[in-house]
Amino acid sequence: MRGTSARHGCAVGLIALSIGAGVSGCAGSSGSPLASATPIEREFAIAAVTWDLNKDGDVTCDEWKQYVTGLFREADANRDGVLTREEYPRLARSDRLFETVGMSYFDANADGRLSLAEMTDKPNPAFALLDKNGDCVLSADERVQPHIVREQAPAAPPTLPPTGRRQ
Repeated sequence: MRGTSARHGCAVGLIALSIGAGVSGCAGSSGSPLASATPIEREFAIAAVTWDLNKDGDVTCDEWKQYVTGLFREADANRDGVLTREEYPRLARSDRLFETVGMSYFDANADGRLSLAEMTDKPNPAFALLDKNGDCVLSADERVQPHIVREQAPAAPPTLPPTGRRQ
């Protein structure tokens, strides 16, 4: 699972980079759910594409909870069911979202210790912001759509004539 969470973290970073301009553009559009979104709400909206664990094109509340549960368990170094301020950075390294929002965002009772229930029971802003029909499913048309960034192909290396020597 460790490789999976690292890939999720990288995917979130790449997606955030590739659609950052798109989110800014959407935020300025009238009627866009991102128009009045806070920076934290935008981070959740951007990250939602990475929670599609079964790769069916829809992101569900259950998939979000499964995703968080897996990352939480990996970060819980002493397996006591609680993340401390010392353990939370492991979670944040697995997924940039958690670095951005910080531990205090989830720490409902502000005790400096984070239970899995505190994370999974807190309403996910992506669903509040994007789930138009309230079914706890973010379909492809409800999510922030990533814009594919195409990099220019590198210039072709100089070709050699058939003799193998430069002319």
